[in-house]
Parts: sequence; structure tokens; C-alpha cells
Amino acid sequence: MSAVRQSCARFLSIFRKQRLDREFDDEARAHIAFATEDYMRRGMPLAQAQRFARVKFGSVEAAKDAERDSRGLPWLEGFFYDLRFAVRALQRDRGFTFAAIAMLALAIGLNVTVFTVMNAMLFRGFPLVKANDRLLYMQERFPSGLCCISYADFETWRSQARSFSGMAFVGGRPIVLADSNGGNRTDTFATTVTANTFQLLGVQPVAGRDFLPADDAPGARPVAILGYRFWESRFAKRADIAGQTIYIDNAPATVVGVMPEGFDFTEQLNLWLPLAHPPNLNQRGPAFLPGGHLAFGRLRDGVTVEEARTELAAISRRLEDTFPAANRGVAPRVDTWSQFFVGPDAPVVYGSLWVAAWFVLLIACANMANLTLARTVGRRHEFSTKVALGASRWRMVSQILGESLTLATVAGMLGWWIAKWSVRTWAVATASSFQILDYTVDSGTLAYLVAISVGAAALISVAPIGSVLQLRAGKGNTHGVTQDRHGNRIGAVLIAGQMALAIVLLSGAGVLARALLNIVGAKTGVRDPQNILIGSLRLPSWKYSTAAARLDYFNRLETELEAIPGVRQESLSSTIPVNSGSLRTLEVEGRPPAPGGGESAPFLTVASDYFRVMGAPALSGRVFDGRDRSGGFPVAIVNQSFATRFWPGGQALGKRLRATDRNAPGEWRTVVGVVPNIMQGDPTRQQFKPLVYLPFHQGSPQSAWFLLRTGVPPDRVAPVVRAEVQKLDRSVPLEDFGTLKASFGFQRDRMDLEHAELGKNAAVAPIFAGIALLLAGIGLYAVIAHRISQRTNEIGVRMAIGAAAQDIRGMVFRDGMIPVVMGMILGLAASLAVNRVLQSQLVGVSPHDPATLAGATAILVLVALLACHIPARRATKVDPAVALRHD
Repeated sequence: MSAVRQSCARFLSIFRKQRLDREFDDEARAHIAFATEDYMRRGMPLAQAQRFARVKFGSVEAAKDAERDSRGLPWLEGFFYDLRFAVRALQRDRGFTFAAIAMLALAIGLNVTVFTVMNAMLFRGFPLVKANDRLLYMQERFPSGLCCISYADFETWRSQARSFSGMAFVGGRPIVLADSNGGNRTDTFATTVTANTFQLLGVQPVAGRDFLPADDAPGARPVAILGYRFWESRFAKRADIAGQTIYIDNAPATVVGVMPEGFDFTEQLNLWLPLAHPPNLNQRGPAFLPGGHLAFGRLRDGVTVEEARTELAAISRRLEDTFPAANRGVAPRVDTWSQFFVGPDAPVVYGSLWVAAWFVLLIACANMANLTLARTVGRRHEFSTKVALGASRWRMVSQILGESLTLATVAGMLGWWIAKWSVRTWAVATASSFQILDYTVDSGTLAYLVAISVGAAALISVAPIGSVLQLRAGKGNTHGVTQDRHGNRIGAVLIAGQMALAIVLLSGAGVLARALLNIVGAKTGVRDPQNILIGSLRLPSWKYSTAAARLDYFNRLETELEAIPGVRQESLSSTIPVNSGSLRTLEVEGRPPAPGGGESAPFLTVASDYFRVMGAPALSGRVFDGRDRSGGFPVAIVNQSFATRFWPGGQALGKRLRATDRNAPGEWRTVVGVVPNIMQGDPTRQQFKPLVYLPFHQGSPQSAWFLLRTGVPPDRVAPVVRAEVQKLDRSVPLEDFGTLKASFGFQRDRMDLEHAELGKNAAVAPIFAGIALLLAGIGLYAVIAHRISQRTNEIGVRMAIGAAAQDIRGMVFRDGMIPVVMGMILGLAASLAVNRVLQSQLVGVSPHDPATLAGATAILVLVALLACHIPARRATKVDPAVALRHD
């Protein structure tokens, strides 16, 4: 305990240095005065007594230093002294200081940004939810490809699984919401949950109460819990909201609570309702999925993910044996948060992004090490003087560490603000209502920033410390060549390392960019999509409650749009090309059903002239026309891929098919036409899937897209189209209005889970590669420029004895390009291994794509040649007479 108090006293004395020095001076003067009086009493004169007293006391300054050492922490004071000296030195060399801080701040800020994003994507899970890492999310895989989970199977899991402390079921359904007086009606989507959902998540309402088991019972009085955002926007944060009545689908429901701000589950929606056991809920099989989206469960302590998967797989096998008709081939899908909501390869994808950020930081550190090494060699006279005066090894190292730590500290502070801005920008740019993420920049992020800043300072210091220690050991005088050769070798190695890392980033960015281009630039089967205007319309369900009313609106819409000047053809459809259609199981007459629940294909509804608008006339048979109206003969059109798959080598016209994924099989439909392939149903756009088209006017659509092929630039027609839609009915919102070509851009929410993050990665990777290339080029330029300044005398001699400018230029390029070539070879070899990690993200391109590797090499060589060209040009301008006088 006394040792601890002594240590604390030593530390506190650092901050009372001036007062303690004054006290020591007073004590020393008193001591000398007492001695003087003693000598005077012995008969000495005053002057002699004072001299003897001072001699007896000794050196006051030496005693003061000894006293300081005994009361404080000499090593810490020495470090603070070196730190102050380092700050003054950096202030004198402002160009180096500003460049170093800018490079480090950019690299550190980028690294912290990626760390925050990776943390949100892989580990944090839903905001405010307790122990996200112990939650697992479950669905079922049906042989037909249908989604998502049967409630009856969930109940079996919940009753038999012992790996979970609790399980809950999440679904959803569209509703019509109205205020307490029945007004202000709105179509929205509600999440339906079992009553234990929020308890299992560990999140409680901030107002009112949670759902109770009684709320989930059949026939229970309807209740609802509002999301904070919806409570704020729709109800102005009424304090008395709990207990208020709202209307859901024209039935009164009581608001019982409001969830906390920032909480969303499982996507951004307005309110939650109890599941309340709708009809057919307990029936099994893919035909009975009443809004069942997913189930989730909290693992018991000590249970692993693999153990839970094994147990649910065993339960599903028993269900298959017990209910072979409904559960044949049905298997559970059990995922962690990142696997379910980000993608199965999320750790690899975002781990690679983090590694790329570290590559950029390492390049910046190597750059800084080179610049610091060059600066250290330039200060060899200063260091050799300190060596001659007896400076210790620690004091030399401390000074260099002080400078590096000062640079890293300032860069870290700037990097913190860069990271906060970058994370905020990333969150806005990549926001999706279907992916809830927590990008909070907290104390953990700050600790990470401090750690990498200190690590960067250490990395920066290694090369210059080695150089100074060699000088300390006497391995060369202050003007010797040994020190320069050693520094040059270190510089070359650092340049080679930067180039290797840069080419790895360039090649990775290249294959990701090509994969993205292969998606957005894929053939769609649509002619001139830039001349097609599209827009999405959803009819208010309370206003258009009957099929006749909805079809009447769309008939009037077609008439108005077709009459607009500049519109050549118009049509309606349930979706647009590239988007997914409604995947349904089907039966083809005369074809035996596939094992495990039948086959499936996307179904689309389209109106007359749809294929004319697409520029895809029928290959055989006919397209839809006025005969295909409500009450007409049930017909269908298939695309070429469908005809090839189900009737290879045969005639598709006249054949019959029907959808079978509802409570009862649909009516048989006769194929009346075969049309060219139009991209639909494949998120990566690499394969034309079999499609079935149904007549738009034989259905009862609540929503639809209009498609207009224009004979003039679409932007001239767009204002008129918008005005006509608004004039027809202002209560019908127009959304996603633009050209079909613009809609073909990459959109995360319509991609498959494996490639959903490709757009982000393909956009970010070139930024990383560009920064790395820029830093590597700057580093190469700085090293070559420094070497030229060191060899000014040599260049003067060469030119004086007849060397031509071309010879000098060749010497400079040779010295600069040798480490570049070495790094390029190492980088290409590393790229062959590193790019394999990105395999799951690539579409239509190999991770070892020769064109990408060649392009990355060419870019690197061009940047390196440019970095060498400027110093080489400067070297050829050296005046031999001036150079020979250069020291």
C-alpha cells in the first residue's frame, strides 16, 4: 500500500514541479545560511564563511536534479521533454508535418470507418436488442423454392427444441389503418408477432405495455404497439396514446404501447400486431404460409449454433416422416444475424473490406516510414552531435517515438472526425428499410482508433530508429555511404511492399467492378429501355375495394396515357423487367409432378401491347388483346425459356398449365403465345428464367406499373404523364417514376442475399484502391526525390565527365522502377490468392481474370513512371558547376 502511495506521490509531483523547486531553493538557502552562521561563530569572516558553506553544501543544481529524480518519474519527464522537442521540430518542418498528418488521418479515418461498418454488419444486430449474438433466425427451405415458414412446423420446433430458452414467430400483412374517428385512412404493412417477441428480444415499450399471452389468443380484442417513428409522425407523440382506439381493416383496435426510439424489427414498419391465429394457421405445407416470414429463438447458455441446427434438422426429419405429403423435402434454415440479414458470406465479404482498409493504412505507414527515414538521414549531423555528447540509446529512440506519436495523435483526432462523417454518409447512402443496422460510433470505436493510432506510430518509427541505432553503434560516420545504402535498402523494401499492396487492392477492385458491370450491363431482352417511361401506382384499398373499381381505374389510366402526345405505345404490368415476379408452384398438363412439391416459375400479369412496348414481338401464336378481359377464356403466354424447358422440341401453343400454390389449384390456362426472353427472376441477370404471363385484365390488381414507349425524349413527356396521373385521382401516389433504363441500376433490395452487398463493395473497393495507389505514388516520388538530393554531387560529376541527360534519366528510372517491379510481381502472386476470397461476390468474371490483372498492372506502372518522371526531369536540370560545390 505504501508503494502505491509513493507512486501516486511521484506522479502528482510532476504537476507541482515549480512549487517544489521553490521549496527546495528556500531550503537550500536556509541550509547555507545556517552553515555560514556556524562558520562565523568560529571566527571566520563573512565572505570566507559563505564560501565554506557553499563548498560544504555542494552544487545546488546537482542537488536539485537529484531531488527531482527522487520525487518524480524521470523517464516520464524525459519523455515529455522529448515530446515538446518533437513538437518544435515538427513545427519547423511544416511541409513534412502537414503531408504526414494528411496521409495518416485519411488512412486512419478510412480504417475506423470500415471497422464501424463491419461491426454493424457482422456483430451488433438489431439496435437495443439484448445479446444479439445469442439469437438465431429460422426459415424453411421448400423444394419448390417458396418462402418462408409454416406456423405449424414452428409450433413443433418450439415444443420439442431444447436448445432455445424461447422461440417467437414473425409474419406480416397489409392493413388499412384509420384514426379513432375512422378518418385519415392509410394503406400500410403491419408486422404480426407472437406475444413473447419483445420479451425474447429484451426490449420493452417506452409507453404503455408489452403484448400479453391473452392478446395472442384466438378471438382476442385487437391491440397494437406503435413504432416510435410512426407515433411521432402520425400521432405527434401524444402522451396519452396508450389506450387510444385506432381502426385496423375497419375494426377497432387499442394501442397498448410504443416501442423505444431507434428500435425496428425486422424492418422499418409502423406497428406490430399480435399473431392472433388467423384461419389455416395450423395447416402444414407450402400452400399454407399465412404471412409467415421467419422464426427466431434465443440460445440457452452453453448451446452452440451447430447444436441448435442439428436439433432442428432432427425435428424436421421426424416431421417429414409424420407428414410426408406436406413436409417432404422441407429442411430448416438456421442462421445468425449476419448470415440471415446480410448474407451467408458476410464475414468473408466484410472481413475482406477490413483487410483492404488495413492495406491502405499499411501503405500510409510505409510511406510515412520512408519519409521519416529520409528526414532522419537528413538530420544525421544533429544525431551524430548528440551521440558525441553522450546521448543514450533510449533518448534517441524517445525523440523519434515522440515525433511519430505526435503525428499519429493529431492524425487520429482528424481521423475520428473523418470516420464519423464517413459512417454517417455511408449510412445515408446505403439505407434500406429492409435492413436495420446500428452504426453507433461509441467508446469501443474510440478505443480501436487509439489502438491503431499508437500502432501506426510504432510502425512509422521502426525504420528511422534502426537507422539511428546503427549510427549510435558507430557503423558509419555522419557522411558515410553505409548509412545511405542501408536507408536506400529499407526504402526500396518499403516501396516494394506498398506497390504489392496497391496491386492487390487494384485487382480486387477490378474484379468487383467487373462483376457489378456484368449485372447492370447484362442483356435484358428490352429494346431501347432509355425510351420507356415507367411508374408505380398503388390504389387505396378503401377507395378501390372491388375488382371492378380497380379495373375501371386502370382502363381510364390507359386511355389517358395513350392520348398523350409523344407516347407511341403504353401498357400495364404487375412488375417491370429485371424485377422478380411472383414465384408460384405450377402444374403442366401431361407432365408428371416433380418430386418434393412440384416445380415453380415466376408469374407476371401484363396488359395488351406490353410486348410491343418491350420491343419483343411474339415468336409464335399471339399476344394479349381485347379478348383477354375479365370473364374471358383463361389464357397464358410463356417465354422461350419456359417452352424449351417444359416442351423441348415440341409445340407450346395449345398446351395447358395452372398454378397450384394456393389453398386450391388454379384454373387451367391455355398457352396462346411464345415470346422472346425478357430478363426476370434472376437477380444477377445472367440467365433467362422460364416465365408465365397472364392477362392483366383477367385479375384484380391493387397495384401496377405503367410502361410508356415514347417517340420523343422521355423528359419532355414526363411532366405531362405526372399531371395526367394526378388529375385522374390525387389519392393514388405515383412512385419510382423515371426511365426503365434508370431502373436497371443496382438495387440491394431486389438482389439475392449472396450478392446484396456487391453494390456497396464494388463502389468502395475502387476508392480504397485509388487512395492506395495515390499514397504509393507519392511515396515513390518522395523516395526518388530524396535520393536525387542525396546524389546531387554524384550527378554533377557524371554530367561533368560527359553523361547525357538520357543517361541520368535512365539511372533515376532504373533505381525507381526496380522496387516497383519487385512489388508488382509479389502483388500479382498475392492477388491470385486474395481474389479467391471474393469468389462468392463475383458474377460472370473469374477471380483470376487476366484482363483485370493486366489492367491493374498497367495502372500501377503508369503511376510509377509518372512518380519517377518528375524527379528524373529535375535531375537532368542539375548544373554541374553548382552540383560539384554541393555538400
